[in-house]
Amino acid sequence: MNTPDQAMPAIAGANATLSTHKKYFGMGIMLVLLLALNAARAEGPDDDYLAVYGIIDQADTLSTSGKTSEAYAKYVEAQRALVAFQKNNPGWNAKTVSYRLNYLTEKIAATSGKTAAMETGPATAAPKTAAAAPKSPVKLLANGSEPRTVLRLHPAAGDKQTTIMTLKMGTVTSVAGQAMPAMNMPAMVMTMDITVKDVSAAGDINYELVFSDATVAEDTNIQPAVAAAMKTSLASIRGLTGTGRMSDQGIVKSMEIKLPADAAPQLSQSLNQMKESFSSSAIPLPEEAVGPGAKWEYKTRIKSQGMSIDQTLAYELVAVEGDRITLRSTLSQNAANQKIQNPAMPGLKVDLNKMTGAGTGSSTYDLTHLMPVTGTLDEKIGINMSMNAGQQKQAMDMKMDMNITLESK
Repeated sequence: MNTPDQAMPAIAGANATLSTHKKYFGMGIMLVLLLALNAARAEGPDDDYLAVYGIIDQADTLSTSGKTSEAYAKYVEAQRALVAFQKNNPGWNAKTVSYRLNYLTEKIAATSGKTAAMETGPATAAPKTAAAAPKSPVKLLANGSEPRTVLRLHPAAGDKQTTIMTLKMGTVTSVAGQAMPAMNMPAMVMTMDITVKDVSAAGDINYELVFSDATVAEDTNIQPAVAAAMKTSLASIRGLTGTGRMSDQGIVKSMEIKLPADAAPQLSQSLNQMKESFSSSAIPLPEEAVGPGAKWEYKTRIKSQGMSIDQTLAYELVAVEGDRITLRSTLSQNAANQKIQNPAMPGLKVDLNKMTGAGTGSSTYDLTHLMPVTGTLDEKIGINMSMNAGQQKQAMDMKMDMNITLESK
């Protein structure tokens, strides 16, 4: 019988064994967990860089297609955006930014000749045409009723919170057209301790975080082998520490997670890829003054488990009582036509055909703290993918029902 860390065998027949199911479970649990942690994610430097990289990718496609003048315009746009990014995030991965700036200088020269290269100047110099100031990622749709106020996070240095996140999900999977037994998983319970270290004059909040516990709830209806596999995976999260910086508008500016020496390599890769997700419970707040009934929208592209996902979060301000606000939210996610390099199963090649997610939630915040007082999200996720297992290509469909609750004290 193959063990869960071996290469996935070809699936034949309708009766899948638990051993085979656990192979797919390894992928599914990581996909859903990391998607869940992204559900309310505020935009950070990684997302800004990915947006610039998207422009570069468009320029490369145009150049390959022989559309030189259009490619040149895109390369110049990317250079301006990257110079602005470098100015706003001087400490973010300097080698990568420098490499891309040099790459853009070469591409601009190749698509426009020496004149274009002279006009754009050295890669490290700002272009002559100043880049437009970045727009707020939050779009206000309705101001709400009077009285209105500007909502901003304002915790004090030394503020401490313990936040417990509980994730419950059920999964239905079919492989090569053959349905596998439905799998209800025990609730995953993660405890995070957050301490505000200092607050800058501009309102940026520097904090430390510790994952003091990560386990699964006892559930007699869950197969013991499934619960044991989840406990083993979650054990690597326990003890994680990190530092972060968030604006008073709820926008993540930086996040670093320090992994323990005994962390499982596969989980380490996943958490490194998703390090900013662990500060995701803060919501993006609108710049404008708002009152009860106000609505705003936040669109972004996130990276989760090797997937690029277009995400839209919509919020409605239900009530304001001093520093305490109550919100309703809806979530939609879409992704298609991309290859996934899954750290949970590095030997497996996966092509994502389609991913959709839709959810509703509610939350209560005290703006004198970073994390929500309470919060809940119910989401349904559908994933269709193809996998190369050995010499065979298998189609796989996963449908997941997920519930997340947050409580802070």
